[in-house]
Amino acid sequence: MTDIKFIGDVYPVQRIVTGLWSLDRALGFKGENGVPLRSLFELYGHEASGKSTLAWYIAAKVNPNGTVFIADLEGTIEEKYVTEVMRNAGFSGTIRVANYLEAKKGKDALRPHEAQFQDAIDSLLEQDVSAAVIDSIGMFWPLVDSAKDLGERSVGQRAKTVADASRRVAAWLRVTESPKLCFYINHVSPNIGGRGFDTPGGMTKKYAANVRVWLQRIESDIPDGSGNFLAEFRVQKLKHGGASPERKGLVFFIPGFGISKEMTNVFDCIRLGLAERGAVIKLSKFDIKKGKDEMVSMGRIGDLVEKAQEPTKHVELFKNFAEALEKYEQQG
Repeated sequence: MTDIKFIGDVYPVQRIVTGLWSLDRALGFKGENGVPLRSLFELYGHEASGKSTLAWYIAAKVNPNGTVFIADLEGTIEEKYVTEVMRNAGFSGTIRVANYLEAKKGKDALRPHEAQFQDAIDSLLEQDVSAAVIDSIGMFWPLVDSAKDLGERSVGQRAKTVADASRRVAAWLRVTESPKLCFYINHVSPNIGGRGFDTPGGMTKKYAANVRVWLQRIESDIPDGSGNFLAEFRVQKLKHGGASPERKGLVFFIPGFGISKEMTNVFDCIRLGLAERGAVIKLSKFDIKKGKDEMVSMGRIGDLVEKAQEPTKHVELFKNFAEALEKYEQQG
């Protein structure tokens, strides 16, 4: 076979491993697992499905000592919570939030969302900023954007703002010296006069996004009103390759803690049939003496969740689930 000569200035696609087994593989390509950097990453879904938390978790992995810039357009994030989520994800850098007030004629005034959005985009050109999170672009969606036949000249202007920004984000991510990520948090809204739902922001945004992931809560209060919940993700779009035949998986959330890599591994094992879920979680392990696989009790879900919040103290326990997933992958 003749070798192909490639001429031109093209940035290589680099990936970061998040530690979330199914997510890393769903976004991987030909043996390289993880989230592709230099991507405009859209996370969308219904309210309280874990979108922002997942964005912070992944952002923390880009550069644990870097800076993550957040445009909090909804005004809903809490400093203690976002700090805790990112610390538990291994982040020890700086979190910057766009200013939502500005001085006008000696008085404080609210800054337009567009200005905060622009701050986030500009931050991508700063050397120390490793990721930017816009939460959420749904704030730009006018209520009558689907009713253009009404003759409103201003209809669609907010979607146009997001579309224009998306073109710039996509271009700037390609020219920054260090690979970065930009996250759009998005909501879903019912189609007017049709079935299904829309995600606001304009068509250009959809074309410009390199990665598009849908997230939905599928099970809450595990085990008994504790507020923990399990979410399912589906990769709707992945421009950078895609070798995995299955573009979906699970993420486990713990209130006040964030995302648990350990508990996500537990439920990935259950999903793949490597473990059984009942009163206690049982994991399939090979018994050398008996020469066969046996289901070994690993503990109750509630106990596992509690231990997962101090993973360094229970490394050996959760290592069993990680090894089961590795063995599953090796066996194809």
